[in-house]
Amino acid sequence: MGGRRSLRGRFRDESTMATLMELPTGRFLAVLSGGVVLAVGIAAGIDIYRGTPDVVLTALIPILLVAYFGGLFWLSARERLLRQRRLEQASTSHRLLALMPDEMADIAAELYRLQGYVVTENKRPDLEDGGVDFEISKQGKTWLVQVKHWRQEVPVKEARELWGIVASEGAAGGILIGTSGFSDRAQEFAEGKDLALIDGPRFLKMRGELPNRQGSTDGVPDPMVSEGFAAHLSSVHRPACPKCGMQMVLVTRLQDALVASQFWGCKTYPSCDGTRRFAFHYMPAMTTHSGARESIDAKAEKP
Repeated sequence: MGGRRSLRGRFRDESTMATLMELPTGRFLAVLSGGVVLAVGIAAGIDIYRGTPDVVLTALIPILLVAYFGGLFWLSARERLLRQRRLEQASTSHRLLALMPDEMADIAAELYRLQGYVVTENKRPDLEDGGVDFEISKQGKTWLVQVKHWRQEVPVKEARELWGIVASEGAAGGILIGTSGFSDRAQEFAEGKDLALIDGPRFLKMRGELPNRQGSTDGVPDPMVSEGFAAHLSSVHRPACPKCGMQMVLVTRLQDALVASQFWGCKTYPSCDGTRRFAFHYMPAMTTHSGARESIDAKAEKP
């Protein structure tokens, strides 16, 4: 199959922000400088044509040009920095699963940018994306990438659909990212094809191979998890889903470095979106001035 660069223009995010995220700083400054010189030349030409020089207008045009595009470039650079910070924080499987689906797609795109690929993002899930989250290109070849940030294994249906798009678009191959792994049938289907299946552990391994990046810390006590939380959670009965009856898993949503919410979610999500309130929040022990540790509940019961 070929590797044409302009495969999916009808699905691409062609906003100015998305374009600037792909533009190196040096190239942006060169283009902006050329634009300023051109704007000044046009303004001066208008003044000469009118015969009445307007210094304010001649100066205002390049200032507005620099302010507008400079501001957009700063916003795009800030967005990339935020994605890189999320990628840096996602050092364990449970941190990875705590991300929202859009955030997972964003850090996956940033991972490939940091690997030297040219990334072209498609329209976000609230718009039509054509079954592909983004494209990556290198050395004249293009691969289509789809991210499935689910709490269950990705079935063979998703692998077949992505491979069908790869074939119809004439791309060099496809990459399917499933943070909770893939079914046996999906893995069998991908064998012998240029269709890479990347689960959570492999994604963390790729992240750890980036220059100046800490590797996966799975199996190492996570500083974000309070001491004793795992023991506390193991003592809590896991309820059944109110919709399908399957066992539920604890879902933690993070906002920056803070826990925004915790709830029970169906293990088969997104096939089932059943949820329950998590009523057994962990109460960490507190250290008193005398050095003894006591729970918050115990302190509250004191007169």
